[in-house]
Amino acid sequence: MRFSLFVHMERVSDQQTQKQLYDEMVELCQIADRGGMHAIWTGEHHAMNFTIAPNPFINLADLANKTQHVRLGTGTVVAPFWHPIKLAGEAAMTDIISNGRLDIGIARGAYSFEYERMVPGMDAWSAGQRLREMIPAIKNLWKGDYEHQGEFWQFPKTTSAPQPLQEPHPPIWVAARDPNSHEFAVQHGCNV
Repeated sequence: MRFSLFVHMERVSDQQTQKQLYDEMVELCQIADRGGMHAIWTGEHHAMNFTIAPNPFINLADLANKTQHVRLGTGTVVAPFWHPIKLAGEAAMTDIISNGRLDIGIARGAYSFEYERMVPGMDAWSAGQRLREMIPAIKNLWKGDYEHQGEFWQFPKTTSAPQPLQEPHPPIWVAARDPNSHEFAVQHGCNV
């Protein structure tokens, strides 16, 4: 059995500074690494002062230099808040910085509060459609010379810069609730 740590900077008191919160998160992750945990996962949230996690790749890149063995995962990035080229590149760079320890969790997002602020008018259905368009796009960007003409994103032939260290790419996880999402993940070679 493998044990993992899921951690954000969860603010439960306004008496604690955000710097103190970050330092405590790092210390907890170092304990998890020394203790033999399999992975550390951290997510993405915006404009919510109780869960401070605007970009998990920044935290994971920092943790890569402060831990030695534990895998580092996005739990999760919110697909509709990213462009496929940006997500492919930032994930690949984090994979390089972590020496191939990155796992990528991708979700449609869970909070209408965030949709209203990040992509006004978005609902869970269209967020899920963006997730389904995002995953094949980033996998193809890592392969290179990929042109995309999708419903949400369009771009000419492009290759992710940089390329991930893990081949063919870091493991991808899909946050899924319904059977259709499970089927999608399996069909696209992702974990659920």
